[in-house]
Amino acid sequence: MCIRYAQLCNQSLLRAIKRQSSTIFEGINNNLPTSPSGWALAVLGAASVGLQYELHIQKELTSPPLVYCQIGNDGDGSDKKGGSVLNDKMDRIYAKLSGKKGRSSIGQHNRETDEEEGILTRKIKPQMFLGTRGLMSSTAAYALGSNKKDDIQKTRREREVMTMAADGALIVLDWEIPLTSSQTTIDDDIDIKQSNSITKPIILLLHGMNNDSTFGYIRSMMRTATERGWIAVCMNFRGQDGDHQIKNNTPRGYNAGFTGDLRGVVQQLEHRLKKREGKGNVRRDSSSSSEEDDYVGGPIFILGYSLGANVVTKYLGEESLHGTLPKCIGGGAAMGNPLHIHSGTIRFPWNIILGAGVKRSLLQNIQSFKSHNDPGFQHAMKKAMLAPTIGKLDDAAAPYLARNDPYPPYTHRIGFKDGEEYWWDSSSHRYVAHVSVPLLKISAQDDFLVFGQFRKKLNYCMENPNVIVVKTKCGGHLGWQESPPQSKNGDKKGSGSWSDVAVADFIEALLKVREEDQKKKIGIERNMKPPPTVLSRL
Repeated sequence: MCIRYAQLCNQSLLRAIKRQSSTIFEGINNNLPTSPSGWALAVLGAASVGLQYELHIQKELTSPPLVYCQIGNDGDGSDKKGGSVLNDKMDRIYAKLSGKKGRSSIGQHNRETDEEEGILTRKIKPQMFLGTRGLMSSTAAYALGSNKKDDIQKTRREREVMTMAADGALIVLDWEIPLTSSQTTIDDDIDIKQSNSITKPIILLLHGMNNDSTFGYIRSMMRTATERGWIAVCMNFRGQDGDHQIKNNTPRGYNAGFTGDLRGVVQQLEHRLKKREGKGNVRRDSSSSSEEDDYVGGPIFILGYSLGANVVTKYLGEESLHGTLPKCIGGGAAMGNPLHIHSGTIRFPWNIILGAGVKRSLLQNIQSFKSHNDPGFQHAMKKAMLAPTIGKLDDAAAPYLARNDPYPPYTHRIGFKDGEEYWWDSSSHRYVAHVSVPLLKISAQDDFLVFGQFRKKLNYCMENPNVIVVKTKCGGHLGWQESPPQSKNGDKKGSGSWSDVAVADFIEALLKVREEDQKKKIGIERNMKPPPTVLSRL
């Protein structure tokens, strides 16, 4: 009896829903436009509502970034009372990036100034539809490069295959060299493959996971660097050649914690920088505050994105901790760095998508993996290929991943106990406090991939006065698609990516501070009186 009653109730409910839906559809049909002009007005009205909503979102997200760093109370690098006793160099760098004068404090800095705004004080206005949503911004960053069609005529592109001395791995370097001021001939004075010949700063870029030098955010930053007269080079991780010409010739792929390849590339690039007469390759003393200027054209700046940002931070921390950081390293920048690596915490669907990208890389280099006859290795690779997520894949492949000792001479090793040990060894938050050169870290609040992990380990960055952390409201994962800011005369300036301009301004500030220190040192040497002559009485 109860079942029959329930069936009757369900039938009555279905009939009521059908009558109501019929009434709704009938009302919609009666109100639909009946002419082409009516349809045009309806579409125009809907587009207007959508545009107003998008403008509202853009206005809500338009704001200056939040900056966290250790600087003096005045933040202008001056020697007056209130200046930083921690790092005068970083005070001056921050002053150049944020505009002169103003008040600030350790931690978050809100500045009020009537002078020209710097990259860290002006508002970030996200590009409509692309920059206002994290996923769209990230997609645009991966797919879109430089938006200037004639930029290719201003640079010379070269490809180099570099062999690592440790295990013979082939690393592909894609170079972009700026042309001379005439924009018609190549600067023949620069031979990037010859020792003691490069007279310009080198911007070394490391891409993200499952990416390579052909991705949009890499091309955009390389073009921004060459526009400022610097040499840009992207280091493709082993097996990640964008043109699919150079395969991985070793059974070991790249990972989030292996810094050996970056170390090998830096060592070789160091010998190509033109040095002053009487100067050789020396290492930076992390305990010394003074730096000799041994290079004619400028140092090397290392930029990393996502997984590459973690590798850059870990490398700088390892070398700085033991005082072995090459003196040619002038600074670094890390965009979208998770700080704490733990693939098991990546949520759906990104855990599946990232795992699929790694499997694709394994299939592209399947011949090198097949050449390894160890049964345990082959079993681990099969298990990794069948793993549903990136966390399970890392756990399966961990016993055969490449690693290096965290202390000199940073010897190559193989294997971790499990995924947990690999993730702990790879986490760059353990090394960021030791970095001895200026380091810029940029992260977006709507970064759906790494911001949660980055926020939890932010305090490790704040322990180091050499680190500037910038947090933006929008940008997604490596996006930061921005409406180009207007200059004083109304012309548009800057790149379509806010992070490109921020990193370039950061490097420019480092170069200016370096030049100021060099001039100051020369002035002091000129004003020094020669020692008195002592005449012997013999």
